This record gives sequence, C-alpha cells and structure tokens, in this order.
Amino acid sequence: MTESKESQPSYPTISRRERKKRETRRRILEAALQLMAKRPYAEVKIEEISAAADVANATFFLHFPTKASLIAAFNEEVASKIAEELGAFEGTAVEKLERLRTMMLDEWRKHRNMMRQLVTEFVAQPASMAAFSEVNQGLVELVAEVIREGQKSGEFDAHLDPYVVGLSLVSTWNAIAVSWAKTGDTDRATEANRQALELVLRGVLRARAAA
Repeated sequence: MTESKESQPSYPTISRRERKKRETRRRILEAALQLMAKRPYAEVKIEEISAAADVANATFFLHFPTKASLIAAFNEEVASKIAEELGAFEGTAVEKLERLRTMMLDEWRKHRNMMRQLVTEFVAQPASMAAFSEVNQGLVELVAEVIREGQKSGEFDAHLDPYVVGLSLVSTWNAIAVSWAKTGDTDRATEANRQALELVLRGVLRARAAA
C-alpha cells in the first residue's frame, strides 16, 4: 500500500531567504574546493576564494569568520544532498540511517585532504567543540527525522527523544572526525563511524517480545 503524503516523513526544508544565503555560501565553498584541489590548503588565500566566487571579501567574512569555518558550508551541502536522496529512498529506518552514514563518508572521502586540514584548524579555535556541533545541525535534524519515522513504523523505541538520538550519533561522528584529522587513518575512522551507528541502533531498536 502506498503511503499518503501526510504519513510520509518530512525532511527539513528551508525558507527562500535561507536558500539565497545558502546559494552564496555554496558558491564560496565551490570556489574554495576548486582552488584547494589544485594547491595546498594553507596556500589558498581568502582573497582568492572571494574573487573566484565573485563576492567581496566582506561577504566572505559575513558567512565565514575564518577559512576553517568553510566546514559549516560543506556540511550543509552534505546534509542537503542526503535529505534529497532520503526523501525518495524506499527502505526501513535502519536502512536509511545506514544510507545517511554511507553518503556522509563518501562526501568526506572525496575531499579528504582538505577536510582533514579544515577540521584540524577548526577544532584548534576557542570553544570549537560547541561550534562543531552547530555546524552539523543539518545532519542532527536528518537523523532525528529518520528516528521519528522509525518510531512511527514500530522499528524504534517511541520513548526516546529523536533529537537527543540524532545529537548523540552526530556528536560521536564529530569526535571520530577529529581523531581522523589528527591521524589520517581513514580505514579506522570508517570502522569507528560504522560502530557508532551500530551502538546507537542497539539503544533505539524496539525490544522484541520473547519467543
């Protein structure tokens, strides 16, 4: 039976104003990615990124206080791509969480060198870990929405707060990303990322009745 529109999950949407803001941020991010793909991260100047994105330096700083804060725009892009795919993905809530995890890792792998440097510089800033949670807000909301969907379908424990589950999982992934940025051990980080999801799932899956 096909689900009605009312029963289908509603993944986070954004206003027109926020969309325009993100378009500018996306343009700046794309310019940075292109420049950093050709030259080392440390050699790319903010003035060059602004020129390539066709924005004023002041506009760059309006969106990004530092070069390291480009990670926020990157994560927004990743969250947007994942939300679009999950909206059309037919599968269980568990399968959606695994798909979310896989897509997130794929995007980070594509730009692994730059992302390692961005994360390293980002966490070196004062109050960085609190800010790190904020720049992953889109992923937290995505996980929370999948948890809600799983609660409605009976897969997940309905007594748990979906946002708390999302924050717990994404915060753990953040910690893994920091470790990966320091060591460069992609295989270990990938396995840790998978295990983090497995641990969360063990806590949210609805207990099965004894046979």
